[in-house]
This record gives sequence, structure tokens and C-alpha cells, in this order.
Amino acid sequence: MIRLADAYLIRAGARLRQTNNSGAADDINLIRTRGAWVGKEAEMQITAAVLDLNMILNERARELVGEGHRWYDLTRTGTLVDRVKEYNSDAKDNIQSHHVVRPIPLSQIDRTQGGYTQNPGY
Repeated sequence: MIRLADAYLIRAGARLRQTNNSGAADDINLIRTRGAWVGKEAEMQITAAVLDLNMILNERARELVGEGHRWYDLTRTGTLVDRVKEYNSDAKDNIQSHHVVRPIPLSQIDRTQGGYTQNPGY
């Protein structure tokens, strides 16, 4: 299942990569208008000039909190290590470059009879 807001956020990210910042801002504004308090919709709008990858990642964090998207979003965009170091004081000293991939469970490695090796760093 996918939420409509997630679809708009995915499209906003794709539009940003295509340098269609106004289209990406339109997608973000649809989500923000839906979530705004009555009478405060205009205050929630953003412009294409202020839109960047960090803004989209922050919007995804707010909209999809607790839904299990965060690690995938940050690894997909290549920002996991930098954002953890900047925003997570509890983990900033422990995050390393190999954390962009997950460890392969030993039970899975054992089943392949030598076909898989563990991801580097684990």
C-alpha cells in the first residue's frame, strides 16, 4: 500500500531531479494545504526558489513519520551519514559509511553455502 502523500512526495523528488522546481513545489504545496489548519493554508505554501533536496527529505520526515521510510529515503539519496551526523546527536559518533547497507542475516548466508558474503563492515 502507498499513501497519496507519499506518491506526491516521490513525484516532487523526481521533478526536483528534472530541475522542475515549480512542479515539485506544487506537489509539496498540495500536501501542505491538505494538512494545514483551516485559514492557515497560505502560510504553509512554499515557492520553487526555496525548494531543494533537504526540504523534500524534511517534508517526507514530517509526513511519513513512523512509517518506516526514513532509512530508505536517506540511503537512496546518499544523505544518510551526513544527516545523521548533523541531526542525531545520539548516533552521530557511531554512524559509519558502511551503514548505508544493512547486514545480511547469518541464517541467509548459511543457506547459500558460500554464495553470499557479508556486507563490508559487518
